[in-house]
Amino acid sequence: MSPQVARIREEFPVLDREVNGEPLTYLDNAATTHTPREVYEVFEEFYAGYNANVHRGIHELSHEASLAYEDAHDRVAEFVGASGGREEMIFTRNTTESINLVAHGLALPEFGPGDVIVTTEMEHHASLVTWQQVAKRTGAELRFVRLTDDGHVDVAHAKSLIDDDVALVSVPHVSNVLGAITPVRTFADLAHDAGAVLVVDGAQSAPTRPVDVEAMGADFFAFSGHKMAGPTGIGGLYGRKELLEGMEPFLYGGEMIQHVTFDRSTWNGLPWKFEAGTPPIAEGIALAAAVEYLDDLGMEWVRDHENRLAQYALERLSERDDVETYGPGPGEERTGLVSFNVDGVHGHDLSSILNGRGIAVRAGDHCTQPLHDRLDVPGSVRASFYVYNTTEEIDRLLDAIDDAEVKVDAHLQDRYADRLYDHHRDPQNTGGLADPSLVKSSEETTCGDDGEFHVDVAPDGTIETVGFESESCAVSRAVASLISEYLQGRTVEEAAEMEGEVAAMLDGQFPELRRECVVGPEEVIREAARDHLAAEPAAEDTISSP
Repeated sequence: MSPQVARIREEFPVLDREVNGEPLTYLDNAATTHTPREVYEVFEEFYAGYNANVHRGIHELSHEASLAYEDAHDRVAEFVGASGGREEMIFTRNTTESINLVAHGLALPEFGPGDVIVTTEMEHHASLVTWQQVAKRTGAELRFVRLTDDGHVDVAHAKSLIDDDVALVSVPHVSNVLGAITPVRTFADLAHDAGAVLVVDGAQSAPTRPVDVEAMGADFFAFSGHKMAGPTGIGGLYGRKELLEGMEPFLYGGEMIQHVTFDRSTWNGLPWKFEAGTPPIAEGIALAAAVEYLDDLGMEWVRDHENRLAQYALERLSERDDVETYGPGPGEERTGLVSFNVDGVHGHDLSSILNGRGIAVRAGDHCTQPLHDRLDVPGSVRASFYVYNTTEEIDRLLDAIDDAEVKVDAHLQDRYADRLYDHHRDPQNTGGLADPSLVKSSEETTCGDDGEFHVDVAPDGTIETVGFESESCAVSRAVASLISEYLQGRTVEEAAEMEGEVAAMLDGQFPELRRECVVGPEEVIREAARDHLAAEPAAEDTISSP
C-alpha cells in the first residue's frame, strides 16, 4: 500500500470496521462510494451552526445558509468545467432525476413523430427507460448504437444512425458494467452536425476522471454525489445556459417562481427555476466539500489510480480459465471496475461467499438488463475501486473466488436448512413442459433472477406437473425445485394462496441477506396461479356465449 493511499484510508473510518469477523474490503464503489470525514462533518457544521431555509429570510442564519448553498453551485460547476457557474448547475437528487429533468423540460414538450432519439446498447436504466418513455409518449423513434465485441461503442454504426432527423443523442461517458470510456467529443460533433443536443450520463465519470463539459461538447451532463465521495440525495445537472433558459420547469411550487397571481405565474432565474421547494441544503454544501476533497487529491491521480487497480484485477482474472470478464481487455484504459462471471457460479451466490469474507461487491444486472441480454448472461459480478482501494484488497478478492463452486456448496450446506440443500444437490422437475397450462417467468422478481415455471393443470384445478427452467442463483433454483415438488397434487387455488410456505418448509433456516432469493420463486408461482384463476372466468364466458 502506498503512503498516499494509507493516508487517504485514514479519512474514511468505515474502512476500519469488520464484516463477519473479517476486515471490510469495499469493492462496490460504482454503486456508492464512502464519504471522508471532512465531507460528512459538513452536516454537523450546518445543523449545529447555521441551519435555516435558504433565500428570502431576512436573518443571519438564512443569509449564511443561502450563501453557502449558492457557493456550492459555483464550486460544483467549476469542478465539471462549466464556465457559466451556478446558472448552469442545477442540483437534483441524483443522475436519474437529472436525466428526467431534460426529458420533461425539453424532450416531452418539443418532440413528436418524425423526431429521433439515439442512445447506446450499454445505457443504464436511468437513461434507457427515460428515453424509451419519451419515445412512447411523443411518437419519436428510438435508435441504439451497437457495441463492438470488445465492449466499445461502434462509432461507425453511430454515424449511420445520427442523421438530420435526430433531435437528441444520449451516451454514458463511462459504462457502469464494461468500464469502457465513450469518445464523447465524437458524439458531440455528430449530434451538433445533425442539429441535435447531446446528453451525457456522467454518473461513472464525474467521480473517476477529470471532466470538462465544455471541452467534450456536452449540452447536458448528469451525475450523482453519492458516487463521488459525497452524500446521497444530491446530484447535479450541467446544462448550457441558453438551453436551460428555454426549457420548461420540471417541478412547480415555491422557490422556482418569480411572481404569482391567481391566473398566472412567472419563473425564477437559473438555476432556481428548476429547484422547486426547500432544496437539499446540507447535501448541496456537502457535495461542494466532496468535489473540493477530490480536487485536492487531483482528478488525474484518481483516474490513474483507478486504472492501475482495474488493470491489476483484470489481468489476473483474465488468466483464469473459469472466469469470463466483460469490456475492454487488459492494457486498454478503463475506469476502475471489472465485471466478470465464474463458471458454474451465479453472481448472487458468489457475492454471498465474498460477503462471508468481508468483501463487498455488486452482483446482478446493475440496472442494465438489455446490456446483459446483449452479452447473453443473466447478470455479472462487479468489483469496483476508488481512491482508498489497494492491490492487497484485490488479492483478497482473487483468493476468495478460488474454488468458488465448492465454497458455494459448503455455504448452502452450512447456512441453510437440510431440505434446501437436498434440492440443491438433487433438483426435481427441471426442464420445461411440452404444453403447459400456464407459464410464468421469474424475471420480474425483485431478486432479479432469471427462470420460468411451467405448470400442467387438470380440468378440476389440480396441479398435475410442475417444471422449471432456471439461470437463477443456487438458492432460487433449490427453492423452485422444492416448490415444484410441494405443489404436485395440490390445487391452483392453494398455489394462489401461498404466503410464507417456503420459509416454513425451511424452518426459517436461511440467511436474512438472501430472503429475496428464498421467497422470490414463491411470489412468482403465486402470481402465476392468480393470473390463471383470473383468466378462467373470461375463458368460460367465451365458451358459453352463443
